[in-house]
Amino acid sequence: MSGDADGIAARLRDVVFSYDRDADLPDGPTDAESADAAADYDPDARGGAVLRGVDLDVYRGEVVVVMGASGGGKSTLLRTLNALIPGFIRGTFRGEVDVLGYDATTAETSDMAERVGMVLQDYEAQLFGTSVEAEVAFGPENLAVPVDEIAPRIDRALAFAGLSDLDRRREPSGLSGGQKQRLVFAGVLAMHPEFVILDEPTSDLDPGGTRDVLEIVSSLTDDDPFGDLDTGTDGAGSWEGPETIVLVTHKIEEALLADRAVLLREGQVYRDGPIEEVFTDVEALRSSRVALPPVVDVFDRLGLADPPLTVEAAVERVRDPELEWSPPGPEAAGHAPAGTGDSSGEIEFELADVVYEYDTDRGPVRAVDGVSLAIERGETVAIVGHNGSGKTTLAKHLNGLFDPDQGAVRWRGEDLRGLSMSEIGRQVGFVFQNPDHQIFERTVRDEVAFGPENFGLAGEELDRRVTEAIETVELDGLEEADPFNLSKGQRQRVALASILATEPEVIIFDEPTTGLDATQQARFMDLVARLNREEGLTVVMVTHDMGSVAYYAPRTVVMEEGRVVADAPTREVFADEASLAEWQLRPPQPVALSNALSRTFGRDDALPALSVGEVVESLGGAAAGPGDRRRGTDDTATEDGGRS
Repeated sequence: MSGDADGIAARLRDVVFSYDRDADLPDGPTDAESADAAADYDPDARGGAVLRGVDLDVYRGEVVVVMGASGGGKSTLLRTLNALIPGFIRGTFRGEVDVLGYDATTAETSDMAERVGMVLQDYEAQLFGTSVEAEVAFGPENLAVPVDEIAPRIDRALAFAGLSDLDRRREPSGLSGGQKQRLVFAGVLAMHPEFVILDEPTSDLDPGGTRDVLEIVSSLTDDDPFGDLDTGTDGAGSWEGPETIVLVTHKIEEALLADRAVLLREGQVYRDGPIEEVFTDVEALRSSRVALPPVVDVFDRLGLADPPLTVEAAVERVRDPELEWSPPGPEAAGHAPAGTGDSSGEIEFELADVVYEYDTDRGPVRAVDGVSLAIERGETVAIVGHNGSGKTTLAKHLNGLFDPDQGAVRWRGEDLRGLSMSEIGRQVGFVFQNPDHQIFERTVRDEVAFGPENFGLAGEELDRRVTEAIETVELDGLEEADPFNLSKGQRQRVALASILATEPEVIIFDEPTTGLDATQQARFMDLVARLNREEGLTVVMVTHDMGSVAYYAPRTVVMEEGRVVADAPTREVFADEASLAEWQLRPPQPVALSNALSRTFGRDDALPALSVGEVVESLGGAAAGPGDRRRGTDDTATEDGGRS
């Protein structure tokens, strides 16, 4: 969708911003080619300039995706488009920002809210209504929309966000993470903005929910995005959707829906162009710490020119007589590319007929319904399923946060109900989905030190653990920072470090990599994999990231409506794409490519390759082992599990 004919929706010139109110800003834009030499630049340091001379035009009718390193200024850039910066969030600012004909550097945030809608990365910060209906109505009410127009707006916004069946009397706090994220999206749509800003809009959605939201995003700038959802009511039916969308994401699946991609590096626009050009520019992606699309990575490793972006196009290109397809054999069934999950044969956790119900104003809701399973010491197990399937509730039984209403949970043969939280907490670490649910100290160092200090550590050993944990998650230099002044991705890393510092024997993750860029995800998960391989750490992952499941977890447990519907080697689970679709799951792109190639080459019964490295090897390329690093430290991962 070229926007040249329709003019410019947003224009930024020499935008420089620091969260420090007394910062000395750079005199002018830094040369992007020499940015590596800018020793004073740290994307995680809030004391320096986060944006360092941004020049950018966004054309009317475009969908533009902004990508780059976590903490590198993406969310900050978005906040300049609706006058949150510099009008509401104070710091040190310089530059020009014009949005929809308004000077966003002097406009009131409330005035820009009538025209520019935003879904925050920390979407829970946007929820404060007492009910679903009140939440969606809040924006239109504050814009003085006539009362008779608000109800149709609510109807259509909820329908478009896939929440029509939700009880509108429910409190938002009682919804799942994915439902909350959709609800915020509905609230923004109900305001009928001309320009929409999305900051990681699918971070907590299952693959099915992600697909639905992406379809919504991709259709919003169509001529008739609402189609049959139009009510025909004045006010509700007259709005034809936002004209322009800018989104930030770490997910390549989302990014490929855009018209243009903007890569940020060192606080500046490093690469800007059409999707087809930017996401096949391997060196630019690596330099910006952005994941390579898996099929692009496959072609790059095979030395094939003009890489495609989709599985379908890749299959057509691989119909080359010089290439042969030799997928993994049956002996690979229980193995992960990361080399993780060698079990000791000893039972770590045993669940027997576990039932758990939540009390609600509509009566009890059964979140876990008769689950029985065993996890062995040293295993790496992924628990997956759609939003609301009971994954997180089940996981909270493994460290005593929840006690079953029926059945039993045993850890190393002992009923968890007979153990204190201190006893279980020394051995079993739990990383929450929302980092703010476990952060409370005034500095990063105090937060990371809290756990080991409470277990009696002091002196050099405490300092060693805290320092190593902070360095592992790349937050060194921020030891004295207030965690609540950090970005969500940074707060997530603080939470991860606080668990690593206790050196647990079991670690349970609930969406641990939300808000992390590709390099950080790979480094953290590779660390966990090393601890699993070398020290026998038992790992349980609750996640929607199918790429991490494929690469790190030899075993996958699938939940649906509170029940376990599959418990098998990950390769077998991902080989059955029909069942995955029924469970509202999708295989990561390397697996989808592998399955498609097996069908093309008449190997329908073959097990899938689980990573880019395995796909390359199956096509006759060089094999890659666990933890392989190719051409530098930034070349650590590709999206959807395409690790080396």
